[in-house]
Amino acid sequence: MLILAGLLAGLGLLFIGLKLMSVHLQQAMGRRVRTMLKAATRSSISGFFCGAFAGAGAQSSNAVTLIAGNLVRGGVFTTRDAIPVVAGANVGTSALVFIASIDMRIAVLFLIALVGMTYQLRLDRRPSWRDWMGVTLGLALLFLGLDFIKSAPKGIDVAEAAAAFSNGITPLLGLALGFVVAVITQSASTATILAVAATHAHMLGLEDAFYLILGANFGSGIATLLTSGGLVGIGKQLCFVHILVKGVGCIIVFAVWQAANLAGWDSPAILARLGGGEPALSISLLFLALQVSGGLVVTGLRGLSEKIAVALSPASVEDRVSRPHFIHDSAIRDPSTALDLAARETDRLVSLLPDLLPDLDQRTAGAAKERSVLWHGSTSIAATTGQFVVRVIERRLGREDLDLALHIQEQLDIVKFLQDTLHEFSDVVEEFKDVPPLAFNLSEALRTIVLSLVDARDGSGEDFDILIALTADRSDLLDRIRRALAASSLGSGEDARKLLLATSMFERAVWLVRRLAVALRPDANGDKSAAAPKTANLEVAHAD
Repeated sequence: MLILAGLLAGLGLLFIGLKLMSVHLQQAMGRRVRTMLKAATRSSISGFFCGAFAGAGAQSSNAVTLIAGNLVRGGVFTTRDAIPVVAGANVGTSALVFIASIDMRIAVLFLIALVGMTYQLRLDRRPSWRDWMGVTLGLALLFLGLDFIKSAPKGIDVAEAAAAFSNGITPLLGLALGFVVAVITQSASTATILAVAATHAHMLGLEDAFYLILGANFGSGIATLLTSGGLVGIGKQLCFVHILVKGVGCIIVFAVWQAANLAGWDSPAILARLGGGEPALSISLLFLALQVSGGLVVTGLRGLSEKIAVALSPASVEDRVSRPHFIHDSAIRDPSTALDLAARETDRLVSLLPDLLPDLDQRTAGAAKERSVLWHGSTSIAATTGQFVVRVIERRLGREDLDLALHIQEQLDIVKFLQDTLHEFSDVVEEFKDVPPLAFNLSEALRTIVLSLVDARDGSGEDFDILIALTADRSDLLDRIRRALAASSLGSGEDARKLLLATSMFERAVWLVRRLAVALRPDANGDKSAAAPKTANLEVAHAD
């Protein structure tokens, strides 16, 4: 019973230590990890090493993968850029396994004493100190748990226990056990550290540990997918990259293991020699080999890896509409090109305006949700483009470029107001269970006007002139509609209130369309470049 209690206490301390380390490391280094990852995409080599440092710091490749996934979703960098980061993070987590393979009994005692004294001196009042004290305490408990696990089997017949384990753990059972432990703990390191303790106590052989670690390695990749939470589309692609790193590593190491056996060599004996006769070091090297082999292959073939990730998690509707298609940071170096790209992005936002309105002739389930996603995405692009133009203006533009930049800003401001107005108008119309004829006519008329604005972009100034004339002041007509509604039997009803609100929004939207048509007219700024960016300049921007 005492032996069982020692084993369970060791496991408990191990899990508590890992949890404390993970939580406090992410709090202490979370911002630094994000900063590191943002700067990691200059090349695949820098990305790999930055990912390795981030993985060693956070001690969780899952955490680094999820952080990188959120940064990809936010447009900080692309999935292709982040692949080396995820691959490197897996290598970085090997550091803890190597540390756990060392006898740290004396260090544990000093670490616990250090943490206790810092608490007594109330140094934990400072948040930064408190987090690092938590990391130190977690590390001490982790090593203490390992020591309990290693010491507990001393009271049993080791030979008998080893025989029992040897007969009971088949390769398939070892794979399954490692997989389950990694999924539950969300860490391949945990299962590997347990294997280190078990082999140190001579309860597991290296061959049994090999299959257990192989299963744990792949299981931690699946755990990332299970804990990805709200990540969808592009944001979730890195989770599949993580699984790919784990899977490729398992395949390569397993193939080498089996090839050595088929060649007549003793794979466990080779692994033991690589570790210098120390099972813990052998297991640490095995874990490192899994991460390095998978990471290097996936990084080297990141084009193919990206295609697989995109196929498994294609961009969602929100991804497609919330990411700019033309503007990018490197274009700011050439202000003229940057302004052409901003004009092209603004033009694309105008083309999306009709989709913010409902098609009342073909109402389908889920259409309102799609319009809401489109509205959120397009307003986000408008805001990002506006910030982009401000950054271009800060580069001390010449008079001609400055005039163009201010003109694009004017267009963007009108587009933002029009996006919100069309969204609000659609929400009011959608509230009707049975759309009244007036609301139907207002919606269809507004849709026709907005479509005319989109079509006019590809025409001449005369098309804009016609649209400007059509959207001239119609306040008398709209006032008559309001008076008719007030005098009708619906005047005191909820439907009448909604119709009045829809009428006001219709009037505002038509006024904004007219202002946008004036701003978009090719000679509105004395320069047609704002309405029709030059293809040559765009090609130069993409070449940069």
